[in-house]
Amino acid sequence: MTSVQVAVKDMNGKEVGKLDLDPAVFASESDPSLVHATVRWQRAKRRAGTHAALSRGQMKHSDSKPHKQKGTGRARAGSRNSPLWVGGAVIHGPQPRSYEFRLPKRTRRQAMASVLSDKVRANRLVVLDSLSIESGKTKDMAAVLSKLGVDHKSATIMLPEAEVNVWRSSRNIAGVKSLPVSGANVYDLLNHHFLVGTKDAILALQDRVMQKKSGASEE
Repeated sequence: MTSVQVAVKDMNGKEVGKLDLDPAVFASESDPSLVHATVRWQRAKRRAGTHAALSRGQMKHSDSKPHKQKGTGRARAGSRNSPLWVGGAVIHGPQPRSYEFRLPKRTRRQAMASVLSDKVRANRLVVLDSLSIESGKTKDMAAVLSKLGVDHKSATIMLPEAEVNVWRSSRNIAGVKSLPVSGANVYDLLNHHFLVGTKDAILALQDRVMQKKSGASEE
């Protein structure tokens, strides 16, 4: 299969070259089932799982009878901790637990390739020769996104490494999130309309999916 060729632009939106990408990563078949499984895995990992309800043994009410056994006309009761009473215990209530489950790395990589390929097919992958916002100001990042034609749309900004000025200039723009390649994940790519990345970042992401480099985060 021939390589996938995408345009490389400068920060003014002018095309300055082409970039050849591996079709195994950027021209694979769309697989919604793998993407769905990966998103479920990510969201399950992020769940705090701190929910809890008090069992009968954890209640702080007095263990004395709320009223005498006979003569009141009311149903007999032995404790205010009873699950039948308002404010009483909960039978088989939720307890803190982890929702995390195992998902094979191969599945995660295939899901990432599926999402990246969909971005290319929909013309939602924007590759830059470089990206630098020296001022760290929001208006400067907004101006760059406008020139690239991705203003008023959500976007993931991808860099080889975390860049504080890019993060600072994009954090107050609604729907825009900056990530290093090590933090790239299926959920964020799906949640944003465009993927905007430098040439080096896109190639590093390709290497990560193709397992040419080790040690990258799998989330």
